[in-house]
Amino acid sequence: MKNLLKNTLYVGVFALAGILFQISCSNSEIQNSTQNTTQINKLLFAKNIPGQNEIQLWTCNYDGSNQTLIPITLPANREIKTQNTRSTPFLSPDGQKVFFVVMNTINGYQNIASCNIDGSNYQEIVTPSAYQMIEIGGAY
Repeated sequence: MKNLLKNTLYVGVFALAGILFQISCSNSEIQNSTQNTTQINKLLFAKNIPGQNEIQLWTCNYDGSNQTLIPITLPANREIKTQNTRSTPFLSPDGQKVFFVVMNTINGYQNIASCNIDGSNYQEIVTPSAYQMIEIGGAY
């Protein structure tokens, strides 16, 4: 009977140690993830320019102040697509890059493109080999 109680005590202490270890690891992961993310307090939105069939990307503060155009120079035969929530532009978590869907107006192919927040360094980062609908899921 003493051995049974002793073994039960050992198993209980071992289980408690495991639980405390998991809690301490999860707390350090939460602290690391919040330390590496800087909130920039910006919104990214698209404006459709009436009469020009052109979409521009803009940033602003959470209260709508400081609206700033992102001057993206697209290659020939490319246009930004935002017709539905699946092609909504995204800011990178650090606020330094913008990700968005562009369409090749010649063949209808859609690509995921990126550029710096100032509009420089445009590049197409996901390009299909055939006609495919492209959706952005987010930037993490």
